[in-house]
Amino acid sequence: MKKILFIALGALLATSSCTSEVNEEGFIDKANTISFNAYPNKSRALGSDVTSEIMKGDNFGVVGYTNNDKKIYLYTGSYAAVEQTWDGDSWEYKNMSDLRFWPKDKMDFYAYFPYTDNATFAATNTSSDVVMTIPNVNCSHDVLFAYVGNQPKTDRVPLTFYHAFAKMKGLVIEMPANGMLYKSGCQIEVKNVEFINTSTKGTINVDNDGVASYTIASPNVTLKKTLDSPVTVKNDSENYSKLLINNGTSANGYFFATNSTKVNDVVGTRKAMWNGTKDALNSSKLSKKSFVCLKLTCKVWNGADNNKYYYVGGNDNYGEIFIPLTGSSSDPNSVTAFDAGKRYTYKIVMKDNVGYTDEGDPILTPILFTVNSVVGWEDIEVTITL
Repeated sequence: MKKILFIALGALLATSSCTSEVNEEGFIDKANTISFNAYPNKSRALGSDVTSEIMKGDNFGVVGYTNNDKKIYLYTGSYAAVEQTWDGDSWEYKNMSDLRFWPKDKMDFYAYFPYTDNATFAATNTSSDVVMTIPNVNCSHDVLFAYVGNQPKTDRVPLTFYHAFAKMKGLVIEMPANGMLYKSGCQIEVKNVEFINTSTKGTINVDNDGVASYTIASPNVTLKKTLDSPVTVKNDSENYSKLLINNGTSANGYFFATNSTKVNDVVGTRKAMWNGTKDALNSSKLSKKSFVCLKLTCKVWNGADNNKYYYVGGNDNYGEIFIPLTGSSSDPNSVTAFDAGKRYTYKIVMKDNVGYTDEGDPILTPILFTVNSVVGWEDIEVTITL
């Protein structure tokens, strides 16, 4: 057994060209190896929400560049990442032949999770060009990335992981009892949900500063869901509020962030969110613009079953309505963009309206009345003399 161990160590030393890293007893001096600690920045999902404990059930990949000449130093194969695995006590090299020892220079490190996403790396990290590329992502699971620059020699390099995607956690439609829709017996039946002008397929690019952005696949694939069966919201105690999307902590609902400036080390697709005004469309249609908003394929009607009046769709067909997602300006949780590392739950309160047409006009505008005045009596006195 000892003979096998010393042969393995000999091969390792040949790879690293550092004979001084083995002590007199022939064991590796761990204090001088490049080792890592991993810390997820926020809980997210890979089958379930990723925590430091969940990460231990999978592996991550990492590469390192020397700080003086910006050349790749810690890597394997054709500029591929070195795989790190949890051994029950700490993060260690999956293949010990990949282990490298600290050079004299400080280093820059780039990492991603899970390792199976097969990221590729540049030979140098000398400019703002892409250093790490995670290709062919489809938002089917959480993807994390990490960067630490100008790192001096340390026992374990601390890696803080950020989440590359935003997530739609939940969507509720509610018809409150104090609203005109509820009082008038209006009903909405939803078949499909789509967050138009979002993206779920493409490539994640990380530059030399550790900032991620996207290349969107063509054709674009939006975040959408066809409901298992149509959901109806109406004015009774069982159906006035319905949950259309319930992703919770499951590996569903991920999509590319949309922000235009860096948030959580990610710059999104820079797609603006529709603010709900017709003026923003500039005489165009939402389906022709690049605004992000919610589109529901649905029917909307009121009246008795034998005398329905349809405002959207018909007895045998569905129509479309559009809903802005920015939220009220008075809401502290109102948003101007979808940010990576944030999970969103929306409650759409259909009090007096259900949404907007493709042209940005309200679907429902109630016919209401006011009394301006009452025309006064005109007194007529008639005298008849006989």
